[in-house]
Amino acid sequence: MPTSTQTDEKIRLVLGVARLGEQDLRGWWRSYGLGKGGQYVLKKTYPRTYRSAALELDILSAAHRHNDLLERPTALHLFSSVFPFRRLAEAWLAEQKTLEPDPLFGDIAGWDLDRALATLRSWAGESPGGEFVGEGLLLGQISQSELDEDESTLSYARLLVAAYLDQDAGLRPPYFDLKR
Repeated sequence: MPTSTQTDEKIRLVLGVARLGEQDLRGWWRSYGLGKGGQYVLKKTYPRTYRSAALELDILSAAHRHNDLLERPTALHLFSSVFPFRRLAEAWLAEQKTLEPDPLFGDIAGWDLDRALATLRSWAGESPGGEFVGEGLLLGQISQSELDEDESTLSYARLLVAAYLDQDAGLRPPYFDLKR
């Protein structure tokens, strides 16, 4: 069973990449969530919960962008519904709407590109390399039994996040192929 610390780390990794892809940083998805424009609009509509709403929109945008580029359900990426990462982050964001804002919101909202990359690198480590295949960056293969081992999924999250860090504005989503 995963520890609370492992779950928190998975959530932080997803939210960090969701923020990195915003228009004011890497511009991989067309969302402005926690950037100045997004905060301006969302604060007016959702004054208390705009941070959660912003990151929910980022996650949705990221998932759609990844699915469009990778075009198959066996390509397991950070925002894939097969991995638990997206579900954990979405549940955490929903819960945050009922609580005092977590300091993580302020931290990632204040990122510029250099700070985002440095922070994510400290969370995930160095890029694992990989092989460019089609529109994505293949990091390896994962079997269904490996997906069922909840303890090992944190290492997959770290590898996926690290693979985003050396990319520029041209997104090549990192992914693992699901072995059948």
